[in-house]
Amino acid sequence: MNLPSITHKIAITSFILLALGAIGVRFNWYGYQVGLMMFGLAGLLSFISICASAFFTRRTKTSAGQRQLSRAALIALPAIIFFSLGLFSGAGAPLIHDISTDTETPPKFIAAKLERRASDNSLVYAAGNRELQQQAYPDIQTIPTLLSVTAAQDKARAIAENLGWQVTYQESGHIEATVSSFWFGFTDDVIIRISETPSGSIIDLRSASRVGKGDLGVNASRIRQFSQQYLE
Repeated sequence: MNLPSITHKIAITSFILLALGAIGVRFNWYGYQVGLMMFGLAGLLSFISICASAFFTRRTKTSAGQRQLSRAALIALPAIIFFSLGLFSGAGAPLIHDISTDTETPPKFIAAKLERRASDNSLVYAAGNRELQQQAYPDIQTIPTLLSVTAAQDKARAIAENLGWQVTYQESGHIEATVSSFWFGFTDDVIIRISETPSGSIIDLRSASRVGKGDLGVNASRIRQFSQQYLE
């Protein structure tokens, strides 16, 4: 078997692993750990394939071999793109998966308790998160507003739905929603708490991943998006 053929097969394997990793987790064929391992392996194989294509295309004597190497690079692109995006988007993020604007008395979930499995992350806010979050995300803060609780809640729900969150539960001063990731379909639970103040109300959010020790900064980014839209 010649080098162009081997490189082509490696590229195809990276593409298959990329797809199977996501599909398998979404359909519960295996745990997310297996899916992430396949995702990582797909990234590695795509990197090898692209490097081999770049280095050997001009050195390959036959036009058929050159075309095969070029195709391998194209086939390998999706895996390296998704792997790189995941790697760089979470660079520097602390190994925590539960973020709250109020780390002293974080909002408490109601509906999410019924949706989570025993194997999912606990909804008890870990005290150790507090210092890590404050160091990594000092901008994640309570949102003050002059609106009444009712008006603030209406605005909060509208923003949540505009961001694509699926609202699952609501009562006065309390909204819960879920958000699923694009690739693996990982579900995060979000809670919005609206509390009355003498001048209006304050809004606290908490976003917690159901699986995984770290979240690559996704929960903090989600709260930032909400805060930015609310304060506009």
